[in-house]
Amino acid sequence: MELNIKERLQLSFQLSILEKLYPDEQEYYANHRKAIEHGYQLHYDWITEHLSEGLTTEECSFVLEVLDMYAALHFSVREFKDSDLTIESVTFPGFDGNNETMYMSYTKYFIEDLDRFGEIQESTNGYYNSHMRLIPKYRKMVEKWKEFKIDYTYKLTEENVKELLAIKAY
Repeated sequence: MELNIKERLQLSFQLSILEKLYPDEQEYYANHRKAIEHGYQLHYDWITEHLSEGLTTEECSFVLEVLDMYAALHFSVREFKDSDLTIESVTFPGFDGNNETMYMSYTKYFIEDLDRFGEIQESTNGYYNSHMRLIPKYRKMVEKWKEFKIDYTYKLTEENVKELLAIKAY
């Protein structure tokens, strides 16, 4: 990371303020401030190492589409009578913690921190790690789900649900 003199000055001031605001972490902020003031570029990245690269708007929207689809699966199966489909068969498996980490983190943030999709949180017990890559399958499932043109009542037919689960199985 490169910083011009103005950016370094601003960061120096901000770190000085943080030193005063958080006495227990004073040394931490002072060390970062010194690196900025003296221009030790190697250490600039250390200041931001706790920040992730994040997800784009499109990637976040994709996660929400997946969660919407699983909510539709959940609510639909719950209404089926005399069906071999169960809530467990449509429980959201999550995203791979090793390779889809940001997707998994956003899922946890959206469900738990923003208190959304309670039915998914309840059925997964707050566990969103699938231990396998699922994004390619989710893309196919969401594409098929959109073809069903369901309304906001989340009502899928039993056949619709089985089609979506068949995509996930392969």
